[in-house]
Amino acid sequence: MSPMRTVERRAGFTLIEMMAVMMIIALISALAVTLAPGSGRARLKALAIDVAALLRRERLGAMMSGKPRHVALDGEKRALLGESGGSVRVPADVVVALLGVDGGAGSLRPVVRFEPDGASTGAALAFERESVRYEVRIDWFTGGVSIHAP
Repeated sequence: MSPMRTVERRAGFTLIEMMAVMMIIALISALAVTLAPGSGRARLKALAIDVAALLRRERLGAMMSGKPRHVALDGEKRALLGESGGSVRVPADVVVALLGVDGGAGSLRPVVRFEPDGASTGAALAFERESVRYEVRIDWFTGGVSIHAP
């Protein structure tokens, strides 16, 4: 082999080295995005969407089964629990306010009851973190669930 050929083979980077560098850059940028301030809005909105989905599933379950379904807030576990077994955990840094809900005994507080005709007892849940607030509202007449960012 000529000396020129060995120099050409050693120059530059291999594909594996380039992929390793790209993976390291991707990991660092992913960490930077998750730790950056202001990313709380997206997480809080995702929480509101998960809660709304749980409430809609329970409403549909009440309509399909012909029996009332309940959703409750477990204060100790910081989770919303549906009667069908579904649950949504609320992170520790999120403040939860229940509006239009009677107090319950113990750590389990009733949030809403869905009737077989689709109606509900009505309620509103407010989730707040880093001065960002989302409300999940349940209409008492129609049982419809909506998300608002006041």
